[in-house]
Amino acid sequence: MAFELHVWGPIGCLPSFDPDCLAAMLYLKETASVSDYVIVPSSNPLLSDDYRLPAVRVNGNVVASGIFDVLRFFKSQGHDPDSDLSPTQKAQNTALLTFISDNFTILSLYIQRLHVLHFQEIFRPGLVQLIPLPLQYVAPTLLFTAAKQHVVHIHDIDLANTDSSLAKENSVPGIFFFKKQAIRYSDVHDTVPKTLVDKINTTAGGASEFSGVLRMLNFACEVLPSIESALSESEGLYLFGEKPRSADFLLLAHSLVETLPRYASPFVKDLIESRYSHVKKYLDDHKDLISINKEEVKVAKVDPQDRLTIRNIFRKCMGY
Repeated sequence: MAFELHVWGPIGCLPSFDPDCLAAMLYLKETASVSDYVIVPSSNPLLSDDYRLPAVRVNGNVVASGIFDVLRFFKSQGHDPDSDLSPTQKAQNTALLTFISDNFTILSLYIQRLHVLHFQEIFRPGLVQLIPLPLQYVAPTLLFTAAKQHVVHIHDIDLANTDSSLAKENSVPGIFFFKKQAIRYSDVHDTVPKTLVDKINTTAGGASEFSGVLRMLNFACEVLPSIESALSESEGLYLFGEKPRSADFLLLAHSLVETLPRYASPFVKDLIESRYSHVKKYLDDHKDLISINKEEVKVAKVDPQDRLTIRNIFRKCMGY
């Protein structure tokens, strides 16, 4: 049975700017035949009842939406890279999937949509190419607001307007997972190389952006050691041996989004290269996997009925 995988469209070198959509595409690329599916870059979250992409549509009906629901559908169709894992490994893989989704999403959202320079120079210009008039004027702002809601309110990480004195004083606010705390500025120097902090100070785009990057840098320092530990314990090229599992696809997708060379402040990339050798080797070893060529997947032309237009929004609201 052939099915449609609806995703957010490409921005720059990314075949989809959204890490979850990118993970679903990587998953299919490695586990399914191109005759089993077609990728539709509709960039229209209204296709699913819960307004989430990626989404799977079969015979005109959306049967799965959101990365975890979509992965479950893939597995139900026989595309299961985790089937030969032991029960313990399956539990570990599920735990890593949840950990990566919860934590790396915060980093991806900040780097891509909440960092002012990255939003203005990369994300917004790319997004307006995917959304038709007049929605292209409001869609970037809506996605920015949704990202801020997710990071600031849901996960309680304060990225609100920050006093410029934060860049000068010996204290900056930080977080430990989802809990606010205070960290000394000198602690940042102890955690990461001074050259990285100095680089952030000169490229982040002002005092308020500098303090926001430091918050995310501190968060990355809490998250990356768990991945470093998991990779150091693996006896193969991936998290669980010699072939990629579902957790690998999500990790690689987020890593690809977070380490784009075009970023003015590539602090995650710099942090990985300076402190986390297993993560660095993992990403270097799988550069081919995290790229998607047109020849490797089947991408369909978007039907006008599937586009995010005023007419289709009205039809969605009216229920027909």
